[in-house]
Amino acid sequence: MPNGEDVRLKVDHVKSKKVEGTLYMMSERMGWMPKHKDVFTLSFDYCDIKYHRISSDQKSKIRLQIVCYNEMMTTFHFCNPIGLDAQRKDRDAVSDLLKILLPEFKTMMDQALEVKTKILNENKTVYQLYKDLVISGLVPADDFWSKYVDFDKLTESTKKQNAGVSGAFLTNIRPESGDNGGLIYKLNTDTIMSIFRTYPAIREKYDQNVPTGHMTEADFWRTFFQSHYFTMDRMHSSHSRDLFTDCVKRDDEKMHNEAERASRKAMAVIAPETNETSEIGYGVNESITETTGKNDLNKNLIKRFNFHSTMILKSTLGLDTNNDTSSTNRSEIIDDDDDNVAKKFKPDDDLEDLRTEPPEETQTLKLVNPERYLRAPTTDRSQKNSVLQIPTNLNNLKQEMTNWHVNTELSLNSSLAHRIVKDLTPGGALMHGTTAQTLSQIVPQNIQEEMQTIYISLSELLRHFWSSFPPSSPLIEEKIHRVHDTIERFRETQVNAFKEKVSTDLLTDFHLAGHMEDLIDTANTKYHQWIKTLSSTGRT
Repeated sequence: MPNGEDVRLKVDHVKSKKVEGTLYMMSERMGWMPKHKDVFTLSFDYCDIKYHRISSDQKSKIRLQIVCYNEMMTTFHFCNPIGLDAQRKDRDAVSDLLKILLPEFKTMMDQALEVKTKILNENKTVYQLYKDLVISGLVPADDFWSKYVDFDKLTESTKKQNAGVSGAFLTNIRPESGDNGGLIYKLNTDTIMSIFRTYPAIREKYDQNVPTGHMTEADFWRTFFQSHYFTMDRMHSSHSRDLFTDCVKRDDEKMHNEAERASRKAMAVIAPETNETSEIGYGVNESITETTGKNDLNKNLIKRFNFHSTMILKSTLGLDTNNDTSSTNRSEIIDDDDDNVAKKFKPDDDLEDLRTEPPEETQTLKLVNPERYLRAPTTDRSQKNSVLQIPTNLNNLKQEMTNWHVNTELSLNSSLAHRIVKDLTPGGALMHGTTAQTLSQIVPQNIQEEMQTIYISLSELLRHFWSSFPPSSPLIEEKIHRVHDTIERFRETQVNAFKEKVSTDLLTDFHLAGHMEDLIDTANTKYHQWIKTLSSTGRT
């Protein structure tokens, strides 16, 4: 039994490779546990599942197959002892839940990938670090991205942002010719979710019939393709016993209310005192003379197209598209909208947007003595006395300067001082083995950039190493072993290779990698001390 996880569905009597067990559907993954065991032998995160498929209803075995992004496939065989109907019901319950969860996790994965790609494209240092640590296999990708991406915050923003619905999702369903001369329509998960988001009434009918076993999923979607939702030019009879018959009346009511709202919220204009209402009907204006025949068909088609566009806009904006409005509460809705309805203004109306803004209120400065504020504070009498003594002090300073003599016995002459400074400068007579150039001028730019990249990568590895002390769990201890091995491989593949390159290109040993070796040696000393401590306590 999974500990601490929200189990959304549990299905018994499910076989994998002829071994019976139980299938669990959690919030973030699905797992299969063999009978008489308490651990999962199969576990799939929803973000790793590419798609799933089910066996045909004509097959004798009821199966569901999971296909992952790494092309690994796993098949589950539902073998409920009650019978085929119970097996099919269990399979459909798992399939329906996957249809809901997989698009959500796919959106999260797409957004996470977009954020990672943006970081790598905008930051060359991070990109080089990613190549050195992740692509080379030195550091797991999760450990790398945990520093640069706050995925908890990303998950929250993903849940708040829903992908929009394409206005052409119905036209993208292309029929194919079947073997018996009929048409075959293929639906994917994204299209089904778009249908449910745009038409909640279809989702309601689906929940009422498919999970309860009143209809198979194939029969339900066959009925949908024959309904007015897909064939919009179909004239619906009031005596029809179609599955979506009761939805027609509700849709007509919604269309009428939306048309009224659109006409009431027309663009505000400064009009004469005549207040004539606009004839914006969107295909449902009842005041227009009723016609029959082809005009009726065109009017009905326009209504349904406008209703389709309205429902898509509402689903994209996150509004409630299943807000049924009956005739009893219709007047209340209109009254509630009166505050927000655009008005037609008369020429003499006082428009708030055209009013002159009042001047900002300021605080008045209250001065007790304005004369002192404008000129300056008065000086003290003691300051007046000090001003009178300035001439006397100046005469005393002149007498002192007249009697002062310079002592130059301990000073060097300028030529000798200049020669000493020249000999002690790098490259001078007394500075053997040095050069007048700085190290940044001697080392080429490409070696400096490579050295900087290695420093950044090593600093990242050492950060993971030192942040693991003191270890608080076996997982942290395992991470210390893993990062230490990674640091040793990094020394061999990066630091030593850089030392050889420097000695070959520059023909001089400047000890450029000396500090990096000291950092690695310090980490090794800490690691061996920790291993010694574990050995003394009887642990390895």
